[in-house]
Amino acid sequence: MSPKTKIKILATVLLLFFSFLIFKSVQSSLVYYLTVSEVRERGSFSKFKRLRVSGIVERGSINRNEDGSISFNITDQESTIYVKYKGVIPDIFTDEIEAVVEGTIQNDIFFANKLFAKCPTKYEDEALEDSRVSLAE
Repeated sequence: MSPKTKIKILATVLLLFFSFLIFKSVQSSLVYYLTVSEVRERGSFSKFKRLRVSGIVERGSINRNEDGSISFNITDQESTIYVKYKGVIPDIFTDEIEAVVEGTIQNDIFFANKLFAKCPTKYEDEALEDSRVSLAE
């Protein structure tokens, strides 16, 4: 085998190897974004599959535990999921706020390791009205 052929084979093998590594890293970083109803419709998900679920925090469902964790229900008006979370709680996290949780689901309990609270649109509306008043003056 000539040296040029060996270099081509080596380059092809390296290219395939690094392509495989890139594919695996991108695949492992993907998180599926679903609504509460979509999670319920699809039944049980693998406990190793990471999910991102969006819904509204049910009024009166937030329980703060002694260990610093919280549990609550999120809903999309059709279905509800019970969520357990331990970590940094956003300042604006309250009842009836839109929340996004990321984690895994096991036995109908969503174990979140990330919690995001979306800013209510009423603040955006108030800011818009304030800016209109400022412009009119």
